[in-house]
Amino acid sequence: MGDLGAWLKRAEPVLRASRTGVVTERGRFPWPVLLRRAERLAATCPDTPHGWVVPPNAGERSIVALLALGLMEPSPDWVLGDPARWARPGTAAADDAESVGPHRSGDDALIPAGPHAAPPPGVDGPTYATASSGTTGRPKLLFGRPHEVADAVELYVDGMPEYAAAEVFATCSAIDFAAAFYMVVAPAVLLGRDLVLFRPSGWETALPQLAGRPGVCLAPPAIAVLGARTAAGRDAYGGTSFVPAGGGLTPQRAERIRAGFTGCEFLTMLGSTETGLLTVGREVRDDGHVGSPLPGKPVWLEDLGPDGVGTLWTRGPDTRFAATGGVLAARPDGAVSTGDLAHRAGDGFVLDGRKDDLVKIDGVSVYPREITAAVRALPGAVDASVSVERAGTADRVTVVAVGDVTQEQVRDACRRLPAPVTPHRVVCRPADQAAYDARGKVLR
Repeated sequence: MGDLGAWLKRAEPVLRASRTGVVTERGRFPWPVLLRRAERLAATCPDTPHGWVVPPNAGERSIVALLALGLMEPSPDWVLGDPARWARPGTAAADDAESVGPHRSGDDALIPAGPHAAPPPGVDGPTYATASSGTTGRPKLLFGRPHEVADAVELYVDGMPEYAAAEVFATCSAIDFAAAFYMVVAPAVLLGRDLVLFRPSGWETALPQLAGRPGVCLAPPAIAVLGARTAAGRDAYGGTSFVPAGGGLTPQRAERIRAGFTGCEFLTMLGSTETGLLTVGREVRDDGHVGSPLPGKPVWLEDLGPDGVGTLWTRGPDTRFAATGGVLAARPDGAVSTGDLAHRAGDGFVLDGRKDDLVKIDGVSVYPREITAAVRALPGAVDASVSVERAGTADRVTVVAVGDVTQEQVRDACRRLPAPVTPHRVVCRPADQAAYDARGKVLR
């Protein structure tokens, strides 16, 4: 497996000399100070049979725990996720985010992982995992190699000038959300740049750090719209590139965001927990175009049909190779796919749905993302999500709409789809933070 020593070795000198740090609502914590805390924590951690769990919602303490894991030799297994789900039974507080486990050094913590957090049988060498969002009701861990995290960051820096120039990385999503870990936390740590962790309703923490500086901010589009209201055009954000977490960025939303974050730009990305980043675009479009492959990372189509539509595949250091439940996510050659269907358009791709999203409703084949797009296009709509219950004899669709829309408007939009849909249930919620979970996804 190559070098099994400390995976943070390449970044340690940078962090030790850095004048930047982690910024939360509790204040600024310089990297050299956090690194010293991490060294003390790493020196006192005993061996554990299944590695460690890092709580994702403990602010700078979560970052100290990650740093400690990166300093340990040999490198241990670890999970970035909810301790109540992945820790060894009896060691984690289920609901108290401030009480993050039994092993402490000062105010920092790591929690022993349980056997259910281990990678599938036959996986050798150190692993790390982030938790899926669990929108299906079955959260799972996706495993990668910690020594490849630095290579992934190098890939992003080489392929995106915005990442090379960024002085600050910010997110309001929980850091066990794969996009937040890969696109914000890992680059900030490995490059020694400012890392801003803020609550979706706490834009006051992020705004002073982003204003007038080159930076990357990952936030769900609807949350960024709320942030634009707070920013209200008071400062210039010409160096800020917004990464829309979870997709759903439309030209209309981009206008709302730019109205408050004057001069900001957008990095629209296609990726997933399994595949990492596939494509990048800088135009905000609503025609399904998802940009061009990230330079340095191969992306290709397999199983092409007569219409040119095929399944997207990729490989690279930010992909995952296994999942909980004994499932291997990667082929022997390292290639991974989540079943996204697409066709080529110039040097980029246009999405056509997903293999596993296709459902039969009253005998009609429907892709849930088509329903979501139709609802988001309604005047007054801010966001939407679709879930499908397959337990009964027929698929039953629930549509959740966020914004100033009515159930009848949502049902009418579904009726006007090329393949009309009759939702079993429609839920309408106001456009505020209560409509979203900790990862910025619409609550169902």
